[in-house]
Amino acid sequence: MKRILFPLVIAAAMIFTSCATSKFYSQNASSVHPVAMVQPFTYLTDAVADFPTDYVKSVSMTNNAILSENVAAIGLPVDKVVPFEYNYADKTDVTVRWMRHLADIGSGAARELTIPTALLDVVRGTGCRYGMVLSDIGYVKNATQYNVERAVEVGTKIADALFNNSIDLSKDTEAYLNGMFSIIFDAQTAEVVWFGACPRDYKYNPLDGNDMKKQLAKLYKDFLK
Repeated sequence: MKRILFPLVIAAAMIFTSCATSKFYSQNASSVHPVAMVQPFTYLTDAVADFPTDYVKSVSMTNNAILSENVAAIGLPVDKVVPFEYNYADKTDVTVRWMRHLADIGSGAARELTIPTALLDVVRGTGCRYGMVLSDIGYVKNATQYNVERAVEVGTKIADALFNNSIDLSKDTEAYLNGMFSIIFDAQTAEVVWFGACPRDYKYNPLDGNDMKKQLAKLYKDFLK
């Protein structure tokens, strides 16, 4: 029953959350300047259906590089991009937990967020008044898990599936899933001035540069007018 309900729950969520949201709280795009963008936070796992999820560093870092490159390519009004090391391995790390939490809130809750000290400090160090953070949260299937999932569905031997790593995910409509979430904050007052979200969707491949460029443009449309 669990395996039947899971896709239905996801599908229902997609209907209500597929549209990008954007909210200014006290300002508008033209007044948010200068902006220092902190290096994107990318947390991609190898999750498939109800299998356990594991953070995959290689996939996440590829996604991170693509995002960092395309932030400039889409013409965002960012004055500086600040390197930042997230401690992805430590699930108790305050900054990591905060960045992951952006995927679970709406525009109402975003306004009341307390910005982690580490992010405030790194932006203040640039001399910019505003800081921008970006989280990309999702998964990219790996061959082993994909084949195990299919083996369970059709009743074949899981042992055989574990050794079959040659698959084509290009025709799988759920080969990947991701969502983008972003905050702009005033580094002087530590207040959130803007929140934007492209909720989790199967539409964009986190490892495809063109897809990420489209998704970034959708997320930051208020700044690209």
